Amino acid sequence: MKRLKYLSIIASLLVISSCEQSSKEVSGSLKDCYKDSFLIGTCVDNHLVNGRCPEDEEILLRHFNAITAENDMKTESIHPKPDVWNFKRSDEFVQFGLDNDMWKLGHALVWHNQTPSFFWFHEDGTPKTKPELIETMRSYIETVAGRYAGKIDAWDVVIEIIGEQGEYRNLGWVKAFDGDGYEVVKNAFTFASQYAPEAELYYSDFNVWRRSHLDGIVAMVKRLKKDGVRIDGVGIQGHWGLNYPSAQDIEHAIDTLSSLGLKISISELDIDVLPLTKEGQVIGKCLQEAQFQLEEFKAYLDPYRDGLPQDVAKELDARYEELFRIFYKHRSQIERVSFWGLTDEKSWKNGYPIPNRTNYPLLFNRDHSAKPALKALLTIPE
Repeated sequence: MKRLKYLSIIASLLVISSCEQSSKEVSGSLKDCYKDSFLIGTCVDNHLVNGRCPEDEEILLRHFNAITAENDMKTESIHPKPDVWNFKRSDEFVQFGLDNDMWKLGHALVWHNQTPSFFWFHEDGTPKTKPELIETMRSYIETVAGRYAGKIDAWDVVIEIIGEQGEYRNLGWVKAFDGDGYEVVKNAFTFASQYAPEAELYYSDFNVWRRSHLDGIVAMVKRLKKDGVRIDGVGIQGHWGLNYPSAQDIEHAIDTLSSLGLKISISELDIDVLPLTKEGQVIGKCLQEAQFQLEEFKAYLDPYRDGLPQDVAKELDARYEELFRIFYKHRSQIERVSFWGLTDEKSWKNGYPIPNRTNYPLLFNRDHSAKPALKALLTIPE
């Protein structure tokens, strides 16, 4: 009996080893496979560009030809205090991209989040006047975009300023401008065009597939073009789930934005497999409250701490294949497909919108092996 038990254990280990080997030994490269279709990108952190994550770097250089700074070019990172500027990490990001001949996206110039309050308020807490706000924005974009002029290929100039019903979200810059979101956008793109004349200028947002949200973006773009303000493209953030959005809604968004003469990127792509968020992007902080960290909620909201069940893993693989078939079908309209991270371990989806969960949203596992989805994606252009 003991001998049979040991043989069973050995057989199981051999199966596991074989699965891991097959995923690690997938031949081919995403960037080469899609070289005639679109760029393949991902976001990176400072540990990677500094050479402290050699396994991550190996995956990056093999499969990707476009990079986005995940956090190191956001406002709070570069300009955390009125008299403090930190360019070390953003400089290293840009240099890494130049050294490895990669397409580089600066992310992001104007956003309501991760922006210090001094951008909108004086030291005594009083609001800045509109001329002061415009000058604050102009000066910041001149300093940052101007520093990397000719080195950054594109900027996310404004992100996530449109709400689910097509309205301007009354947060951050919009709130400071007394709700006039269009003036925020117009100024931002005007200054970005002035100080980064060679870079592509993008607007980026999530839930772009939702018709009402898309309508708001379309109205904004048309108004910018009517006013002679340059906008080159829209990033359709792909923080999606196993079930939503539908293929029809994704294709409708691509076709609609492309019809405006815009370049389209699928940006920030990841697929959430956990309860609630597997249905699509969830925003807000209510799920971060302490009550949702209690044991009874943890068991439901974080069910895969010990590994992803095989049936769910197959759903994830099928979903990635479905999405890339859509992207390949629309390759004449899409400039870039960028993931939001390399491996599951470092994905932001482990901590948002519910902290301390174990998620599996990317193409590469925590041990740096590839998921079966990768092999499927490599066969689509054949």
